[in-house]
Amino acid sequence: MLTHLQDLGFRAGEFSAQPIPEPEIARVLSVLKAFYGPDADPSALVPPGQEEKLREAELRAAVADAAPALASLGTALRDALESCHSGVLVRRLGLGGLDLDTRRFVLYALSLCMGSPTATDKIDRKVVWDIKLRPDKVRDGSVSTFSEHAYEADFHTDTQYFPNPERYMLLYVAVPAACGGGRSTLRDVRCVKDALARSAEGRWALDLLSRHELPFRIPATFTTTGRRDRVEVTFARIFGDRPSVRFRTDTLEKGLAAFPDHDTPDVRRALGILQAELDDESRRLETFLEADALLAVNNHEVLHGRGAFEDPDRHVLRIRIDDGAPQNAARTLLPQDS
Repeated sequence: MLTHLQDLGFRAGEFSAQPIPEPEIARVLSVLKAFYGPDADPSALVPPGQEEKLREAELRAAVADAAPALASLGTALRDALESCHSGVLVRRLGLGGLDLDTRRFVLYALSLCMGSPTATDKIDRKVVWDIKLRPDKVRDGSVSTFSEHAYEADFHTDTQYFPNPERYMLLYVAVPAACGGGRSTLRDVRCVKDALARSAEGRWALDLLSRHELPFRIPATFTTTGRRDRVEVTFARIFGDRPSVRFRTDTLEKGLAAFPDHDTPDVRRALGILQAELDDESRRLETFLEADALLAVNNHEVLHGRGAFEDPDRHVLRIRIDDGAPQNAARTLLPQDS
């Protein structure tokens, strides 16, 4: 199902995928509607709760039985992201002729074949998240995530502010930016570490950021209450074993503001050295994703970003997927808990 076409550099690869047969798509829709109900809204699907893991396993098995080609694609994507590549790009997934709701269903089924798709937020618990410009939030200043504005998105780990960031992430382009903006960028953590290790200063920063737990503030959209006046922070190391990297500048800055005792000169120096390395454009992958493109990443081993764009119609679908494996210890707390 997945054929390697070329290495793009920095542990990213371009692949082709055979289109999912139409009978399989029809059977997938039947399976999901039997599980969620005939009137299920594909933009509002929620994952089975922790108490329903057996049901999730049954749903995964039913999808695999109904759509073996789709299941094979999911397995191939996961295997590629666990071997030679931290990023997998499929320029044409073959879903472009389907209506948007059907594409949402198929992508959700694909994510089930890779692991456990997770809820984006703790209130609505949507799995398939729409990355679109939300002008109302931009106007009133309530934007708290890259997926809601059109500005540049710096290199980051998705859900770095949660104790257990998901292992995989899928980005599917429904409508690319007509202006040519919104270009995707990747930085592989192995390449970042190798570059830092070439100098005494870089080795010092790598060591400090591998030992010190730093605070990442959880955006209001993803807190337990959704309230902007409630500060929730997760303490974790930037470099670890699993995940190998955990980083995002703005949530880290807000976390350090909430916990100023951790905002030390050494921490600032180390973060500056890391940022200088991330800013080196010669060691990043940058590409424009056309309609029907799929970008799958190992969220534990690559930092991703996005260029600014102007087209308000740009529309990308995102799904995060947990693999269920243990991760490095992290803790979430409030400033008054410290």
